[in-house]
Amino acid sequence: MILLIDSDLPTFKAIQFHKGLNVLLSDKSPDSGAKQTRNSAGKTSLIEIIHFVLGGDAGKSSLPRNPALINHFFIGTFQLEESKITIKRSGKDPAKIWMSESTAERLGLAIHKDKNTGATYIKNAAWKELLGHKMFALPAHLKGSAFDVLFSPSFRGLFPYFSRQRGSAAFFRPEKHNEKQQRVGWQVNLSYLLGLDWRIPVDLQQVRERESQLKELKQAAKSGAIGQVIGTVAELRPKVVLAEDRARKLKTELSNFQVIESYRELSNKAAKARTEMLAIERQAISLKETLNHLQNALEQERGPESTDLTRLYKAIGVELPGVAHRRFEEVAAFHNSVVENRRNYLQEEITGINAKISHGERVSAELNRERSEILKFLSGRGALEDFTSLQKNLAELEAEAAALRQRFQTAEILEGETTKLDIERANIKRRLQEDHHARKTKLDTAIRSIGNSISDLYDDRSGEFVVEATDNGPEFKITIQGDRGGGISNMEIFCLDQTLFAITGQEKRGPGFLIHDSHLFDGVDERQVAQALLLGKQTSEETGGQYIVMMNSDIFDGLPLPPDLDRESIILSTRLSDEGETGGLFGIRFD
Repeated sequence: MILLIDSDLPTFKAIQFHKGLNVLLSDKSPDSGAKQTRNSAGKTSLIEIIHFVLGGDAGKSSLPRNPALINHFFIGTFQLEESKITIKRSGKDPAKIWMSESTAERLGLAIHKDKNTGATYIKNAAWKELLGHKMFALPAHLKGSAFDVLFSPSFRGLFPYFSRQRGSAAFFRPEKHNEKQQRVGWQVNLSYLLGLDWRIPVDLQQVRERESQLKELKQAAKSGAIGQVIGTVAELRPKVVLAEDRARKLKTELSNFQVIESYRELSNKAAKARTEMLAIERQAISLKETLNHLQNALEQERGPESTDLTRLYKAIGVELPGVAHRRFEEVAAFHNSVVENRRNYLQEEITGINAKISHGERVSAELNRERSEILKFLSGRGALEDFTSLQKNLAELEAEAAALRQRFQTAEILEGETTKLDIERANIKRRLQEDHHARKTKLDTAIRSIGNSISDLYDDRSGEFVVEATDNGPEFKITIQGDRGGGISNMEIFCLDQTLFAITGQEKRGPGFLIHDSHLFDGVDERQVAQALLLGKQTSEETGGQYIVMMNSDIFDGLPLPPDLDRESIILSTRLSDEGETGGLFGIRFD
């Protein structure tokens, strides 16, 4: 239950709620219209703030991150089971949910402290997990549970059915609370709220994803993006058989082909010559690299210059003694002898390598001449030419057969996977039918509740709630006679929300409140609006919850409510207005 929505913005109008029917009225001035800013009164903004303090996303364009509000905290006080909890959250740092240390400890939440202020907070992810557990009976810790899978029910997936937002296009179809909501999203969440097996639509979504991948694979195959996988298994099978048969016949013919023995020997000799030539060429490359290294070393070998030592002494102002000069000459003579010996060694190595290179070139030239003569001799001999041609044809046929086999195997995989997915879809549909049969009581309760709501709203129209097990998962459809848009379509949404509010309230696995923006009643006859308020009031009293409605005062005043209804008891003390600078929820105007 919501107890209070407040802010540290000094001009913000705190809203206190109570059990039963809560009507927040806004006085609409005659001059209000398109020129008024988004927060002219604040009814819709209040719903956005409630979502924000209950862990909703805070994108850059969200209301709490507006420059006029981003530095302020929004405060929510809630009754969760037996616990009264007050939290704060700001657009400046939306990942943090601020709460007292004692509250966090009592709830068993991991506590963090701000380095600058020492204030305690929990992470928004932990807050949403707690709300999912307390409000919707989800596991206290999702990780490692059956709900720790993609597309499983979550707090933020379930809660919007109890507080639809106009900005999310939540008033177009009853089963969707967001125009971007995927089929698996509403199938899973509605199944959970109605007490059905939500794992079935999750399994079906996995089949959908595999079907989508298979479709992309087939399209890529046809376009050639992954090879020429064209046609079906039936089309490719004869092509594979015939290609393999042609290759097998040619291979047999080739194995029986006789080449004159002397031709075969000459062919082998030519091949051997080519091999030896390649070996000589590789060796020559290595020898030439060694030769370059030795020639560079030879050029760098030289003895010391006595003038270098003389210049060194002059540079530091010291006269070179004759004895030092004589000793240097003796050392230089010795070093020169060493250098000369090394130069002689290097020269011998260079000469030897040059000889090896020259010898290799001569041998290679001789081998090339011999090979050329052999090839010239064999070029006009038909037997060898035919043999070589047959070998080439065999290689081509075997390559063609291998390509066809690959295409055939790919086609088998594609068609086999399609069949497999069709079988899985059929099995999932069967599971869905069995689940609906096993949970007949829960389905009957929902169908009866929506049927009764339609009967209470309309004396002259009939309607029904259909839950169908289809190949594409559970379908939830509400129809009211003449539902071609406008007010009747909105009442279909009301009937579903009202039923979810009643079912989850009775089973104690819902938030305990239902919030409706006045936009839900746009185009709805005042008699149906009045009856909707009474239905919500009745359900909230039966379940001990709250039905919260935002409405313009002129609309509310004209509703044909029962004379004995105490209007003042259901109208909240705070009253909003779109007139003047301070009449709205925030007490200030901003764009």
